[in-house]
Amino acid sequence: DMCGAASVLGVFRALAELQPSINVVGLIPACENMPDGNAIKPGDVVTSMSGQTIEILNTDAEGRLVLCDVLTYAARFKPTVLVDIATLTGACVIALGGVRSGLFASDDDLAGALLEAGEAAQDLCWRLPLDEDYAEGLKSNFADVANVAGRPGGSITAAKFLQRFVGKFPWAHLDIAGTAWKSGAAKG
Repeated sequence: DMCGAASVLGVFRALAELQPSINVVGLIPACENMPDGNAIKPGDVVTSMSGQTIEILNTDAEGRLVLCDVLTYAARFKPTVLVDIATLTGACVIALGGVRSGLFASDDDLAGALLEAGEAAQDLCWRLPLDEDYAEGLKSNFADVANVAGRPGGSITAAKFLQRFVGKFPWAHLDIAGTAWKSGAAKG
């Protein structure tokens, strides 16, 4: 689950070498995920940094709880675009395997630029939908939103969850769960 953070570190290493004339802010939401008596449990309701409440339906979807707060935090930098990178869902691995990352974007120009960059770098992605109908499963009787919506379209509903915390900025989410690492003889 640290591959998204490692990707951000890799981006900054490349930026240091290339020294482009742009401002880039990288944020890495890091925390311990240790079970104890104070750990979240199914049925808990937590409050995000944005003030939105989240009903915990699945404790295996804990990464998005940290990621939603860093998306909220990112707004203070007034970004031109906002891109998050995360090994977010096993559902994306089922959908795309280890060949392409899932790309979700609120902006067509940003999506096109990321698709083109992925082709050039041989780090392929595939754009998936963000239709509002996918957010239906995230509705909660006890909070503003649930942290999961079930198995169908799991990578899409995870992206719809994150989208709630982005604000008005053009945003893209890269689900790299299938492409972040290799296993078997080529592992690494």
